[in-house]
Amino acid sequence: MRVWSRIALVVVILLSTFGVAADHFRAECPLSLADTAPSVTEFGLSPHGVFRYGSLVFALRGQVLTTFVVNGVGNMSVAREDYIASLAPRESEGGVAFSEGYLYVSGETGLEIYDLRNVQAGGNAPILISRTAGLHYRRIAVNGNRLAGLFPSTDMSCYPRPGATNCVNAIDLWDISVRTAPVKLGSISSGAHALYRGFNDISFNHGNLIAVSEQALVAFDITNAATPVRLSNVANPGKWLVSNGADFLAVGNDQAINVYHVQPGISPYFLSTSYLSIPSYLTIDRVNPIRFNRTAWYDTANDQLITMIDEMNPLTRRPARTIAFDVFDFSVPFLEGSAERIYEDVTFITDDEVKHNPVAVGGYVYVIGERTGVQSWGACGVVTGRIELESPFHLTCNGSEVHGWVAGQQRIINVELYLDNQPLGSATVGGPARNDVSSSVPVTPWRINVNLDQTARGEYNLRAIATDLLGNRRQFASKRLFFEGPGKNCSVPRRRSAR
Repeated sequence: MRVWSRIALVVVILLSTFGVAADHFRAECPLSLADTAPSVTEFGLSPHGVFRYGSLVFALRGQVLTTFVVNGVGNMSVAREDYIASLAPRESEGGVAFSEGYLYVSGETGLEIYDLRNVQAGGNAPILISRTAGLHYRRIAVNGNRLAGLFPSTDMSCYPRPGATNCVNAIDLWDISVRTAPVKLGSISSGAHALYRGFNDISFNHGNLIAVSEQALVAFDITNAATPVRLSNVANPGKWLVSNGADFLAVGNDQAINVYHVQPGISPYFLSTSYLSIPSYLTIDRVNPIRFNRTAWYDTANDQLITMIDEMNPLTRRPARTIAFDVFDFSVPFLEGSAERIYEDVTFITDDEVKHNPVAVGGYVYVIGERTGVQSWGACGVVTGRIELESPFHLTCNGSEVHGWVAGQQRIINVELYLDNQPLGSATVGGPARNDVSSSVPVTPWRINVNLDQTARGEYNLRAIATDLLGNRRQFASKRLFFEGPGKNCSVPRRRSAR
């Protein structure tokens, strides 16, 4: 018994010491919805994507390209919105890529190239440069004057069994030096080598073409695209890729992500650095299976991989809704033993929809919702928080309290609330710490009394803006609310019966 007591004592001391040391190495900092730009067109009409171009953010949804700028407090401002009448593809799974100011879109009608270099406030609408018929790609990768296009094996009606020759796909290689007239240089067939077996996704790293298949991860030198040269391969199958175009590469599957450091000319070419599994606790009390969303983003500035998790429809085997963001922080030691893990932050999503194409821009993550439109989510490096009000019905007539929480790297000294652009006043900041919110910095509650009984019927955006100790002022949360009109904007609580 004495031996076991000493062992237990040592374990407790070690855990306590680790807890103190690990306080400075925690990735927890939840994302929070900062702003929403409602959808203006049906999501399923055409390919979609979010792209960063200097200080601008482009969001393609349906046939509408929306150009955003971020104003002084961080909420989205629409610089312009263009209906692209010439956009021919009509499938939400079509391929989309953006490079050097040009947008590449592919669907069942072919490959289209648009010039977006002057699409800005006071500029012009997207200009169609060329359309090449007969090309149907759902994955596109662009590097300099090379374009690679692929219809992935995951979307084919047959499965590429080993040795089979009747279910193959190919990566087409194009010269886009003259964008008005792309020239096909060659292709790489998945049936050309037993190693390939059904290509699923493509990217460029250090100028070389990277492809992942049902059987392997492969790197090609396509300097001479007519005769591509295989540089390296590793027996790791995957469904999708995340790349920064240089040294970072992640190979995604439904339940796990393998992360590699890409180092051409050095052995191994693909250096495995980490293995990220889907959080198992997310399956608790959930009947349907879950998987990683097949679009993700690597934020180079903050060394974070931003992924999402979808709940699957068991009948169609397609995503039914996105249930959470799952952000992995590579600046934190990859130690296990907690949920969430210290290098990970999971933010739950309440919108009943599938979200796509997360892109980090500064302190915000932009994402496309099938129903909600384009959203920006704030990160803790700027300021984050919530407005904890689900509906005007939850407001009490003749005045009610609206509350929430806020967190930032600097102490928050003021929170202002706005209904659209109408100020509602400053909130009282302070109170018991919100220990129910996972964060590496203190989470402070805020509250404010408002009277919105006479608000006219319509949809409004309730916005919260925080100011920290250094004077930085940022929007950290927003909530779209529909008011029924005077007399219906609040509820009268029932009185308790006398006893």
